[in-house]
Amino acid sequence: MRQFFTIASRKIGWREFFLSRTVAWLLVGAVVLTALFKFALPLFVSTASVRTNMEDVLSSWTGARANIAGDPQISFWPHPVLTLRSVTFEGGDAAAPELLARADAIAAGFDILAALRGTPVFYDFHLINPVFKVERRLDGTFNWRRAGWMADAIADASGKSPSTARNTPIGDIEIVNGTLELTDHVTSSTHRVSTITGSVQWPTPATRMSTDLSALMNGEKVQWSVTCDEPLMLLSGRNSTFQTSFNSIPLAFSFDGNGNGSSHPFATGQLQLKAKSAGALLAWFKGDPLPPALTGSVAIDTSVTMSAQALKMDNLSLSLDDANATGVLGVAWDGARGPRIDGTLAFDRLDLTALFSSAFPLHQQPGPVNGPDMALLKQIRLDLRLSAQAASYGPTTVTDVAAGIMVENGRASIDIGDGTFAGGSISGRIALADAGAKGGQLQFALKNADLATVAASLGLTGPLPLGRGVLFVDLSTVEPLSKMTADGVSGEFRYSANNGTMVNFDVPEFERLATQGHVFNVSHAANGSFAFTRAEIVATLRKGVVELTTADISGEGRTLSLAGIIPFRNGKLALAGAIRPDDSPTSAVRFYVDGSWPSPVISPLPAVPAQP
Repeated sequence: MRQFFTIASRKIGWREFFLSRTVAWLLVGAVVLTALFKFALPLFVSTASVRTNMEDVLSSWTGARANIAGDPQISFWPHPVLTLRSVTFEGGDAAAPELLARADAIAAGFDILAALRGTPVFYDFHLINPVFKVERRLDGTFNWRRAGWMADAIADASGKSPSTARNTPIGDIEIVNGTLELTDHVTSSTHRVSTITGSVQWPTPATRMSTDLSALMNGEKVQWSVTCDEPLMLLSGRNSTFQTSFNSIPLAFSFDGNGNGSSHPFATGQLQLKAKSAGALLAWFKGDPLPPALTGSVAIDTSVTMSAQALKMDNLSLSLDDANATGVLGVAWDGARGPRIDGTLAFDRLDLTALFSSAFPLHQQPGPVNGPDMALLKQIRLDLRLSAQAASYGPTTVTDVAAGIMVENGRASIDIGDGTFAGGSISGRIALADAGAKGGQLQFALKNADLATVAASLGLTGPLPLGRGVLFVDLSTVEPLSKMTADGVSGEFRYSANNGTMVNFDVPEFERLATQGHVFNVSHAANGSFAFTRAEIVATLRKGVVELTTADISGEGRTLSLAGIIPFRNGKLALAGAIRPDDSPTSAVRFYVDGSWPSPVISPLPAVPAQP
């Protein structure tokens, strides 16, 4: 037993000795390697050669001529890194160069063994404060051309004998505080995206690519991500699956599907989109401050098919604020005339007040112009068929609505083909424009409706002839809607009712008070009602004044007639009236109506002597 422990102890001692020698050699090796990286390797790697190779690599990568003004800096610890200062990229002819991009610094890792051979291979690029300039010329071409290595890799994307370009190492591309300047000479528009920060993870051209960037666009922070399993297939014009998402306060969307990036790009998949409002989205694109209103939000969930010229949305679920709809939509792009949207939507309910305030917000700038901003009419073209179980505008709600909306050449129209309101049928038209002889038009006809319900929805009170009948309105403006004033509205009202009641109007008491010759308020004769068989009212609106041309209400053996004007600005009444018995028309009770509705003042007038 003692012999066993002796042998064991000897073995343990040799092991400890061996371990201690191993640690010592490791420490020595680490010191040697550190010295090699710090002092010896720089003697074998040519800075000029690395700089030249880096310029060639950047030129090959970008398709532009890379120029490095600053002196390169090489670090070998903890791994080899080359840092370049004041880097520019130029396009066009060498005699007339065009600046395409610049960066304060570009750093990249490189293969030390390849560098020792004089042909370094670079990967994991870091771009500090880069600025990229992208222009679309009038002929549709861009100032950047496709890089040679990319063209080779794309050409062989699905070939049986792929080129070595497909395995060119890329690694991670880190961007710190970048800027993208976009100029479109076709549409005469410019855009600037600043504070771009994030990374592109792309080990080699043939492998999965993942991009995650944040930036500042027109004062709003945005985040954008893209993932593609086969990016070369996508760029070569062959289909590949990809996912992308974009997030900001004015707009957020995500897409999951497949497509290609050929000269005729195409994509199909599932699209989800949310916008704060149409007005906010338009203001953001123009670079204006976002409007304070929170109404008019838009949400879309749909199967989508997209090309460079068109977008088709099937199985569409659409939300406008709290209104939900299903249907199909199509969008076609025309560079000169803007997008055109057409389709069919079925809503559960629709709030037209919120929709109009979002699409046509009031001007925010101070000054005499305080009407609605009609810029949206100039941005899009629209042709939609709509139906809704209920559609409301202010206090008015119409059910079972079928309508069409058209926007073309700065004009918009809503045509209501059918609907139910106050127990009757309604049809009509609303037209909006920001130019031409008529900036706006409102027409509607309500037939066989309970006019008491109409008055209640409009908040009208007082002695009104209420029954079942017809209401026709035709109004228009003579100036652009954005500059519309009360004096610019003109048109006609027609009101006809049968077998109804004029509430809060006691005819015998009214006649008694009028014959006394004293001024009195109409409310003094409000404890009763006047049953009529026929009521006919016609009025015109011109230059801010309503002229009551005809107002005859017949019933109970007499006819009440009114005529005169009502200034639109103050609502004051200036009417002449009479109550004529049917059996003795000449013995009429005549009076003058002054004051404001619904409690005007009645001034009796002397009777007109009967003609001999």
